[in-house]
Amino acid sequence: MSLLELMISSLISSSLVLTMSQSSIQIYQALKKQQSMSLLQAEGLQALQIMGRAIHEAQISKTVSGFRLMAKDSAQMSNTKIASFQVRKGTASMDGSDAFYTQTNSTDQPYQAFFVQQQGHHQQRDGVLYLQTKNKKNALQNDALVGHVQSLQIQVGIPHQGQLQWH
Repeated sequence: MSLLELMISSLISSSLVLTMSQSSIQIYQALKKQQSMSLLQAEGLQALQIMGRAIHEAQISKTVSGFRLMAKDSAQMSNTKIASFQVRKGTASMDGSDAFYTQTNSTDQPYQAFFVQQQGHHQQRDGVLYLQTKNKKNALQNDALVGHVQSLQIQVGIPHQGQLQWH
């Protein structure tokens, strides 16, 4: 084998190794992105389950049917009404997101509120869906459920004359 053939074969093998390395890096990045998206989806599903459970428990303990729609841009949610599901439309939280809270007769979690707010600093700001509950000292406590949330929009369907009216 001549020197020229050796250099050509080295060049070809080097280009193959480089191509394989780049492909491996791209595959690793795609897998990492897929893993983070799967985690985000799992967190989102868990948050939806918690929200659904809160609404369901408020519905079970409610003595009168129907929903209360809070006034737009109200400053804070009222946590004094027992056995209710209330929606606050267009609140002052992130990107005009809606918020809602439930109040039940349950001793486990009598008050649960869900809202979106920004967290972080400057360019690192991100929307987070929070669950607000009361702790053992009856003080409000906020727990992050899922990150990367842009907004929370709630539509409430209320039966009226045999049809659903969406608010």
